[in-house]
Amino acid sequence: KQWYQRRVAITAGEELFGGAIVKAACKWGHYSNNEDVVLAGSNPSAEDGEEAGTETSERKIDLVHQFKLVECNYMNKKGFKEWLTDEDNMTRWKKFFVDGLQEKDYKLSDEDALAKVEGGAMKEWKKELTNFAKFILPQWKNVMVYHDVKEDLEGAKIFYIGDGEGDNFYYINNLYRTEKF
Repeated sequence: KQWYQRRVAITAGEELFGGAIVKAACKWGHYSNNEDVVLAGSNPSAEDGEEAGTETSERKIDLVHQFKLVECNYMNKKGFKEWLTDEDNMTRWKKFFVDGLQEKDYKLSDEDALAKVEGGAMKEWKKELTNFAKFILPQWKNVMVYHDVKEDLEGAKIFYIGDGEGDNFYYINNLYRTEKF
């Protein structure tokens, strides 16, 4: 399935809003373009200290650096609402939703998965996206929006929120393939 190959892999996290949204913890750090991110749980050698060099580092979010995400400066509150309710996006996302169901239940045929989505799952999913919008909009001053370097037509965006609970990414489930580290 060609569209599947264009989805970006991103860190798995906690599913929220009825599974429609995934929350992934992230953190700020200083990274250079030639530097790999050291993930939590890894055991770097004591010999792998900072090397003195002429390359400059930039303050970034670890997942932004790791997945080479690009900040989406053109999305404001109004643009977010339009993006979330856009019929073309909903049509595309419906295909991802069907495929997500099939990934969870490999016995589900295309027709059965589509029937499940059209039989109410999509309506419930849209309701949860609305709940996500109600969560994110009041915090918009603390939100940064990212997309993958290609910014594919699927319209997948990642939302960073830094608040009293910490630094987290939120993204619509099924628009990204998740990988556990």
